[in-house]
Amino acid sequence: MAAFRFIAWVLVALAVALLGADAVTSLETGAPVMRSTADVLTLFGLDGAAIVENSPGGVAQALGAVLGLPLWGVLGVVGVVLTLVFRPLE
Repeated sequence: MAAFRFIAWVLVALAVALLGADAVTSLETGAPVMRSTADVLTLFGLDGAAIVENSPGGVAQALGAVLGLPLWGVLGVVGVVLTLVFRPLE
């Protein structure tokens, strides 16, 4: 249980870091910048469009929707949900 709690908090911390990176880039450019999940995957050398194309029907639609969202939102929601699921019980 402690390992899952740690992973959850790491995901929340990564989400905050990615949100900060978008904020700094927005301040530098003078225009709002929100990197999507596909943009961040491209930075790591993964092609999000190819992943969606090679997925079956319903999964492709779900992946396409997730790849369009900001990565900090995706990681933040997953991290908060895991934090709530694996919270210490009294």
